[in-house]
Amino acid sequence: MFLSFPAVSELFRIEGKNLRAMNPSEDATAAFEKLNPSRKRGRRKASNVEMPSALAEALKGLPSGFKIGYGTDGSPKLVKARKRTSRRKAD
Repeated sequence: MFLSFPAVSELFRIEGKNLRAMNPSEDATAAFEKLNPSRKRGRRKASNVEMPSALAEALKGLPSGFKIGYGTDGSPKLVKARKRTSRRKAD
């Protein structure tokens, strides 16, 4: 196990029950890998989901510009879809 204290510019190693400073000439690649884990980048690929034909037909029946919302009692209702516009200024 390796430890790093921000106020100190040394790396420390735990050996048994003792805390020992690493020598400046000692290779610190193992300590670097433990203290700076790699970050996973990118997105997962979406898997194909099959939509039941009855649901697809029901969604085709929605008027343009509307979506399905739910009231306070949980009953479905038609709601106007929010129109998103670009916030960029036109040149």
